[in-house]
Amino acid sequence: MKNLFQTIVLLQNNITSIFLSLLFFVFSLATLADYGINWDAPSHLLRGQTYLHYYLTGRKNYTDLDQWNKFREKEAAIRTKTAQEGMPRYRLYLQKVDTIFFNPDIPKNQVPRISMYQNSGKDFNNVMAYYDYGHPHISDVLSAVFNFVLFQKLGLLNDVDSYRVYGVLLGSLLVGLVVWWTASSYGKFSGLIAALSLSLYPLFWSESHFNNEKDIPETVFYTFFLFSFWKGITGKSWKWILASGLFFGLALGTKFNVLFSIFVILPWLIAYLTSKRSETFPVKIFLKKYIKLLLALIVAPILGVFIVIGTWPYFWSDPVHKIERIVDFYKTIGTTVSIEQGFIGPFGINTYALQWILYTTPLVILFLAIVGVVVIFSKRFKEKNMQSLFFLLMLIVPIARITWPGMNIYGGVRQIMEYIPALAIIAGIGGASLRSWIRLLLNRLKMGKHWSSVFASVLVLAFFIPITLKLVEIHPNENVYFNPLIGGLKGAMMRDFPGWGISFGAPYREAIDWINRNVEPAAKLTLGDEILSNIPGIFIRPDIDYKRNSSGYLRQGEYVISLRFDGTNRRSYFDMYLDRMIKPLYEISVDGVPILRIWKNDKTYLKPEWENEGVLDDLKFTKSDNGISFDIGQQVKLSRLEMEYDDSNCPELSWGYLMLSRDGQVWERTPGVLPEEVRIRTLGIQPANGKFIEPFAGQVARYINFFVSPGNTCVTQIKSLKLYYFI
Repeated sequence: MKNLFQTIVLLQNNITSIFLSLLFFVFSLATLADYGINWDAPSHLLRGQTYLHYYLTGRKNYTDLDQWNKFREKEAAIRTKTAQEGMPRYRLYLQKVDTIFFNPDIPKNQVPRISMYQNSGKDFNNVMAYYDYGHPHISDVLSAVFNFVLFQKLGLLNDVDSYRVYGVLLGSLLVGLVVWWTASSYGKFSGLIAALSLSLYPLFWSESHFNNEKDIPETVFYTFFLFSFWKGITGKSWKWILASGLFFGLALGTKFNVLFSIFVILPWLIAYLTSKRSETFPVKIFLKKYIKLLLALIVAPILGVFIVIGTWPYFWSDPVHKIERIVDFYKTIGTTVSIEQGFIGPFGINTYALQWILYTTPLVILFLAIVGVVVIFSKRFKEKNMQSLFFLLMLIVPIARITWPGMNIYGGVRQIMEYIPALAIIAGIGGASLRSWIRLLLNRLKMGKHWSSVFASVLVLAFFIPITLKLVEIHPNENVYFNPLIGGLKGAMMRDFPGWGISFGAPYREAIDWINRNVEPAAKLTLGDEILSNIPGIFIRPDIDYKRNSSGYLRQGEYVISLRFDGTNRRSYFDMYLDRMIKPLYEISVDGVPILRIWKNDKTYLKPEWENEGVLDDLKFTKSDNGISFDIGQQVKLSRLEMEYDDSNCPELSWGYLMLSRDGQVWERTPGVLPEEVRIRTLGIQPANGKFIEPFAGQVARYINFFVSPGNTCVTQIKSLKLYYFI
């Protein structure tokens, strides 16, 4: 009878986990068309396609594909035709932005069925040389498989969104695992609360839609690896241990974060084995009974490493040097990124991640997780399999590793998302315990067992209504969510909390949809200080001239799309100029804070206070061994500095930068390092050919210091200069 009951419970848990997993998958697919691509996607996707083609054919380029050759021929014909007709750009087809299905503006049979990321001009050797020094490759290849099947072969989904089904599927599988794992240990209601906590966690929901290169796959494989290991040890199953080796390889082949799981496994394993001494001793009996388990424990990590090395061509030559290079990469991004000293606590502990989690976790999940932690400690890990200790370590270790003195993180906690499933499970424990307490209280009030149970369940579930409504309100920008403890995103901005507003590209899709619907034919379009590939070319209307054509104060009428987040108001001249001087045409906002703006850089939209200029042509300056110092004589709002210099018989500029001051005591550095062209691309590289134009964005200053190297570079040989300022 006991076995029958256990079978029924197991079956119910399986059905519940499958149902909630499918529900997450359906809702995620239904909303997938609302998200732009991740910043990092282009380089990862072209690498995935290159490796996938190499695996399938053994070839290091695409010239063997008839579709690729036809694509190239058609591309060349369109380029020639548009050049002859004076069109601003070429485009093979336009994919409808508001759907994930393959819906081009030309007949489907005229669209060469290869991915735009196979047409990047990068081949296998180029990828090996320039794209393979950082994170491993496995999720790049697996997402390319989804594109290969769903777009290239079946033509069901479009070229871009087909890749992202991989991340959505993984996120759905994780929801199912969390439900099953929690419910099997603490009951179905705890599994339901864990599922809600995971699915409604803003960062997880958002990133599962468009972060299928690194963080979502790593979180999923990491959790499946730990579950398989736990299941193998507690169930004494060599098959589960070998499965853990498979998931370890998938996780290691996505990011190296999984290596820190040793700090989850070892403490738990020691605690578990020492609490089960009667089952582990004497040693001879243990070894004889569990020889397969011990062999699996040896084979599993070898299997994982083999999966990575055996499928990664990067390692196939000079592996020792390659490993050193990748380790250096992880050391660089994990220890050298600077966060404001306000987050460095006692003994050098970095509290940035802790504060980020505190302020970005929905209050209901935060509250239930705290209740769960209290319950876990109150029961002193007395469960048969000590799973509560395991869950607690899963939560603590990812956070602790970047809280440790000398460690660092940037842009939020996306890079350590492995903590989220554990947080959801512990919230599930807290939710079930809270329901029990409420039910006990209602029983004492004579409500009746049935109705008290129903009311307690409904009450706990109702706690999730506010965060659900909030996510609907800010969709699809859930990953910029901050909770009421800091005052939402607006509070985070006002406190200048590092990383506020970073969306990693999610709002681009809504922005390009607005552009396609509203701008005039043959309009110019560019991005701010961002990468053009952040917006897939097939999403942009064919007549639009999309390229690097920022004109700054020349105001040549280009439309500009740019994300707004912590630091963008000071990262470049063009950012500062747009924010201060041009009225935006369109904004995407969360909590009243713009996270994306669209401008038209035209005199029509110039703010009135910046319309009039004065000019000084007798500006005083002095030369020194390291540059030139200018004294304007009074504080003015700077517009630009124009210089002509003698470029004969002198060395070229190696580097240079400017600093501004109102009083000669406090100095502010202008963005960028000369020579460069990013200030105003239509002017080209500055300085060059005896002329130099340095634009400003209305900064108030009296003194300008221009530091150069070498000190006798041509730009210091001034022939004439003018300083323009705003009146």
